[in-house]
Formats: sequence, structure tokens, C-alpha cells
Amino acid sequence: MKNIGPLMVVFAVALSLAACEKRTEDAVKEQADAAKQAVENKAEEAKDAAGKKIDEAKQAAKDAAPAAAAAVDNMAEKAKDATSNAADATKDAAERGVNKVEDAANNAVDAAKNAVTSSPAPSP
Repeated sequence: MKNIGPLMVVFAVALSLAACEKRTEDAVKEQADAAKQAVENKAEEAKDAAGKKIDEAKQAAKDAAPAAAAAVDNMAEKAKDATSNAADATKDAAERGVNKVEDAANNAVDAAKNAVTSSPAPSP
């Protein structure tokens, strides 16, 4: 009967640790997803704001110098493309970051599970 007591304690701790690790993993994933969404939203806002400013500048340039309107249009479109590419690159970087965080969380949970399952049973 003496040998079962410590074994039950180890078993209870292992179950608690596994449950805690799962909640921690879920919390990390939720935070990573929220951060990714925030980055994507800010990138879209920046892209939209830049597009509006570019359009305003384009219109101001057309009003000031009608002869240069085609060149201004071309430059404005290039600027919009560059802004869009930067926003897409930011979104891609956020996605890669979230994937790395999720992988690290999964690896941590697996390591904790392996540590719990591979711990030696107390000797009699």
C-alpha cells in the first residue's frame, strides 16, 4: 500500500501537467492568432491610407501640371503596387511567425508529455 501512494501522486501530477499544458498551448495559439489578425488589419489600414494619400497627391499633381498627368498616374500606380506588396509581405511574415509559435507550443507540449510518460516509476 505504501508503494501505491507515491505512484498516485505522480499520476495526479502528470494528469494536471498535461491539462495545464493543453490550456497553455491553446492560449498561446489564440494570442498568436490575435496578433496575426492585428498585423493583417494594420497592414490593410496602412495600405488603404497610403492609397488615399497617393490618389490625393495624384489629383493635386494633375491640377498643378496637366502635362505631367500620365507620368503622375504611372508613378501613383507603382506606389500603390509597392504598398500592396509591402502589406502582403507583412501578412506573410505574420503568418510565418504564428506558425513558428504554434510549432514551438506543440513541441513544448510534446516534450512535457514525453517527460511525464518517461519518468521512472518509484522503486519499491
